[in-house]
Amino acid sequence: MPRRVHLHVGAPKSGTTYLQSRLHVNRRELSRHGVSYPHGPLGDQRVHYWAALEVTETDHGVDPRRVHGAWSRLLRHVRRASGDVILSHEVLAKASPEQAERVLDDLAATGAEIHLVFTARDLARELSGAWQETLKFGGRRPFARFLASAREGDSAFMEGFDPTRVLDVWAGELPAQRVHVVTAPPAGGPPDLLWHRFLEAIGVDPAWVPHEAVRANESVGIPEAHLLRRINRRLGDQARRGGEYSALVDGIVVGRVLGPRRSERITLGPADHPWVLERSRTWIEWLRERGVVVHGDLGDLLPAPPPEPWTDPDEPVPGKVASAAVEVIEALLEEVHARPPSPLDRARRAAARLRRDGA
Repeated sequence: MPRRVHLHVGAPKSGTTYLQSRLHVNRRELSRHGVSYPHGPLGDQRVHYWAALEVTETDHGVDPRRVHGAWSRLLRHVRRASGDVILSHEVLAKASPEQAERVLDDLAATGAEIHLVFTARDLARELSGAWQETLKFGGRRPFARFLASAREGDSAFMEGFDPTRVLDVWAGELPAQRVHVVTAPPAGGPPDLLWHRFLEAIGVDPAWVPHEAVRANESVGIPEAHLLRRINRRLGDQARRGGEYSALVDGIVVGRVLGPRRSERITLGPADHPWVLERSRTWIEWLRERGVVVHGDLGDLLPAPPPEPWTDPDEPVPGKVASAAVEVIEALLEEVHARPPSPLDRARRAAARLRRDGA
């Protein structure tokens, strides 16, 4: 029977991929200290993702055979544990009250003490990251339209960012001392600070987890965002999450080429900063009144002023986009050249040689 379950439910774009990667690479060290971070066969950590998709009934284009029964499989890991267990995926932030109740009831039935963990980054950076995430999986909307949708509450991402909604859903019945909010430090802060704050929330000694993360979500700059929107318009549904080309776009176009380019960052401008600042202040006040355990500083959730001068991410930058496109083409050609030919390719080449020899 597990002693405690630390349930990390988001928010999206708050460093979750980095935290999950670092938990995963240190899973053996954690196990030696009585802390379990469940994984599937051959160390596959997607069990958390698949379970979150099933619980929230979210379609990300994943093979339904992976998703069906994923929560029950993850729950078996929890039941078998004898110490602490860490469960983590940001998709859980969008759960409905009924979906969250199912998860909490299942975990309570194991006899474990449940602790909820919510990581948060300032809303301005979360929104810019969320827009980039939509572009990685087929989105085409300009940044201004995305922000207008978020301001009016129409963006699906907003329900996961809002701590008042997420904690009402997930922590309504939990005592305040078992509800943990971990704040991401401002841009330019120490790279390990979020990790150490998270470890404090789950009661893990940093000495137990010496290995660095091997994966984090890549951010793109302004010209790269323009290029992605053009690619998505051309490819249509094939670039959407689960589409024929989505893995290539995410893995090679973004992961290998566009993310590492380090172009000018995407930031909110003067027109959107005031409403984001006001909403952030409202959330911070709610968290203070709720009495949650804060790891970090709630002041970290206030967005920084827009840079001066500010560059509008929707303004065309054709020369820089062309340069990025050439690098993408080079990477894709290298990928094609490195892959072994398929049986059909070999047959076509053999037929071409026969025609050539016959001539």
